[in-house]
Amino acid sequence: MSTSPVTLTNGQPIVLGSLEAPATITLYEDFHCPHCADFEEQFGPVITQAQESGTARVELHPMAFIDEGSTAAANAMACAAEAGFGQAFYLGLFANHTLQWSDAQLIDLATKVSGAPPPEAFQTCVTGKAHTDWVSAINAAAERDGVSQTPTMLINGKSVDIANLTPDALRAMITDASQR
Repeated sequence: MSTSPVTLTNGQPIVLGSLEAPATITLYEDFHCPHCADFEEQFGPVITQAQESGTARVELHPMAFIDEGSTAAANAMACAAEAGFGQAFYLGLFANHTLQWSDAQLIDLATKVSGAPPPEAFQTCVTGKAHTDWVSAINAAAERDGVSQTPTMLINGKSVDIANLTPDALRAMITDASQR
């Protein structure tokens, strides 16, 4: 799935997928959270399919509370979204969630997921920690919204019980939400 470059606003999520999609999946995740990686492995294909079909868009809140790598990865995710390869970078971050996320690892990941060296602006964004304030604002907004753990998911603003969720149940929830 290709994505267009996005403009970031402090405290506001990265939107992945069509803005015209009838359903909105809100995700609060930390790229170093092992539960988030498990969630992505189990439910990511369902969510990606919904994005690709135009059924749903994702409002991604990349939180950073586990360690410094979380902050570096969230910053780099913002850089990738601005550069127009946010979806592929998002998937790559979770596929490699055990890495420490040094600047070199994040730039290397961008090369791997885009098939070419990333633009200089992306590299400068990562190494200069250009979106550290945005990451802090995402964390503050999540706290203000009452989010106390990752992953947390909402569909059209309604909290989803992830503990008892199956991929088929999620697919049905997205379909139902897109028809309202």
